[in-house]
Amino acid sequence: LGYAEADPTFDVGGFDAAHKLLILASIAYGIDAKPEDILIEGIEKISNSDVSFAKEFGYEIKLLGVARKSTKGVEIRVHPALVSKKHAIAKVDGVMNAISVVGDRVGETMFYGPGAGGDATASSVIADIIEIARGNRGPMLGYKKGLESGFELLESSEIVSKYYLKIKVLDQPGVLAAVTSTLADGGISISSVLQRDSKVENRVRLLLTTHFCKESQINAAIEQLKSLESVGEGNISMLRIVE
Repeated sequence: LGYAEADPTFDVGGFDAAHKLLILASIAYGIDAKPEDILIEGIEKISNSDVSFAKEFGYEIKLLGVARKSTKGVEIRVHPALVSKKHAIAKVDGVMNAISVVGDRVGETMFYGPGAGGDATASSVIADIIEIARGNRGPMLGYKKGLESGFELLESSEIVSKYYLKIKVLDQPGVLAAVTSTLADGGISISSVLQRDSKVENRVRLLLTTHFCKESQINAAIEQLKSLESVGEGNISMLRIVE
């Protein structure tokens, strides 16, 4: 998934990416948001099996920072996601970073380069020093108007995405039907399903991907799934899908 500092807390927890994303969002949209205002999830809970299962579905797992404008406002979020192997970001590894920018007319453009290491860090620091020496200044956080004139920050519950669910269920008849019925009751349509063995006795792993739905819908469905006797607490993990 990439490199980390000697103390990896900020990198692994997604906080470093969040700080950078908030600066970019302020420049692009005038959003005066703080880390505590946005969704931040790290990669601490990603398992080797998640990486393997993602590949089976045709995805790579990447830690993403997403800032996206819609007619309702701007969503800002940091989290690991399943990225289609067809997307260039799926191929970004090691010290390399990438920023994908999507415009109304130009479509998608991507900026790719090293984001860690002595040379890359030194180059950025020197560039900032030169800007200061020249007296070059921009508006606060780069936004040309007052931050209060920017767009509204959307709640994470309003995020619309596809999702990947890994559910450890009891190995007994009728469990798949109960799971799919629960998702259907929540208005969630299933795209694909796989079943794999589990290391836990008497349990198997159901791997599902969904079509687009709201974050509030998938969270409500997960709570309902936990109440099933065949599922229970601590047996569900969820990741968002970006294609």
